Amino acid sequence: MRIFVTGASGWVGSSVVPELLSGGHQVVGLARSDASATAVADLGAEVLRGDLNDTDVLRAGALDSDGVIHLAFVVPSVSEAATQTDARAVETFATTLADTGKPLVVSGGTLTVPGRVATERDELVAAGPIAARITNMKAALAAADRGVRSCLVMLPRSVHGAGDRHGFIPQLIAMARTRGISGYIGEGRAVGLPSM
Repeated sequence: MRIFVTGASGWVGSSVVPELLSGGHQVVGLARSDASATAVADLGAEVLRGDLNDTDVLRAGALDSDGVIHLAFVVPSVSEAATQTDARAVETFATTLADTGKPLVVSGGTLTVPGRVATERDELVAAGPIAARITNMKAALAAADRGVRSCLVMLPRSVHGAGDRHGFIPQLIAMARTRGISGYIGEGRAVGLPSM
């Protein structure tokens, strides 16, 4: 398959693209800057220059592919401009892929549910600081009614790994360095590590 990926040079995209390529797929990655274009090309994908605000480029990428994986999101993600940009991107993909049966995969963060651990089975209720983002995720799922094989992949809010400089864990590390202390739950043990 030929797959169009937004956010191909991002944290999640830079892991997804190699997986797709190793599976024998062709990948076209959206790149908004020279640095992103270089990163996408270095991963082995074809580069399509543009950004989430350029619906003509998004449409072209979707039309020239067998499916779309939408991973990109404007930061900060809780801003009105970011969610409006995402809404236009999702709508562009849903309209472009309508009645094709092609897949549209959209990523989102797991929800926060007061009083308990949230899971991917929790209903998408548009409330709280990410209400608009949830509305966009629901719109992506609703594209199934328009002949699009749509699905939503909910990622944990603490996705991190080697090289992570901007995610949740680096923020905790930066706070600990600034304050000189680090909080922990219970005994502070991590699996396989001795207590301190």
